Amino acid sequence: MEKVFRLVFVRNLLGLLALLGVHYVSDQYYIRERTGPNQFLPYLFLLGLYGWLVFHNRVLYEQLYLRQRKRQYLLWTLLLMSINTLSMYGFLTLQFQVTHPLPPILSFWVHTLAGFGIYAFYRSTLAAPAAAKTALPESLPIAESGALICTVNGEKLVIPFEEIRYLESLENYVKVITARKTLITRLTMKEAEERLHKPAFVRISRSHLVNASHVETLETDGLTIHGKSLKIGKVYKRYVSELLTELPILP
Repeated sequence: MEKVFRLVFVRNLLGLLALLGVHYVSDQYYIRERTGPNQFLPYLFLLGLYGWLVFHNRVLYEQLYLRQRKRQYLLWTLLLMSINTLSMYGFLTLQFQVTHPLPPILSFWVHTLAGFGIYAFYRSTLAAPAAAKTALPESLPIAESGALICTVNGEKLVIPFEEIRYLESLENYVKVITARKTLITRLTMKEAEERLHKPAFVRISRSHLVNASHVETLETDGLTIHGKSLKIGKVYKRYVSELLTELPILP
């Protein structure tokens, strides 16, 4: 049951039902006074508003604004808001014969901007988990030659940072994945972090540490590096998203 409630669709459905239910509690005394399509007009408005807010938060805000595409975010938001406003005006005046459409249109803008603000405030104030913060401290020693120096099969190797795609933990060993080969060295992930540049290398889970310059796509739960999908750990999600979207190497 807990896994079901973690699904985005289920959470949004429950949120929508709660919103409609709360409105009905105060509206049940007035709904009888409305006739025809106007009887259900407020509920259609809430349904459309909720869908628009979800689309804005999950698509525009997370995929554009948080990835530093603020100009695109602003243009798309204003464009869609304008389209929604014109659509509302047409439906209210033509379909529902509302003589004064300005109040519901202003209500749409107020509710929308309030929803944007609440979500933005939530995203900006929700602190990254302590475990993630300690996993990626801001200042650590780096390899002086711009390369990871390690021992593989008794041989000392110097692996340039730019060749490393990601590292994978094997308990007391680390698997170093490069463009040409995969190497295994006796090293812990913590020791590997201390030898790599920050923030070019980002810890995304207990098992993986990635080279941000090789990240192709970034999603909420994972990322891809040269077609390889890697899962982002739960306690690292917020930190990884904020750190990677701040780097100029991502589009």
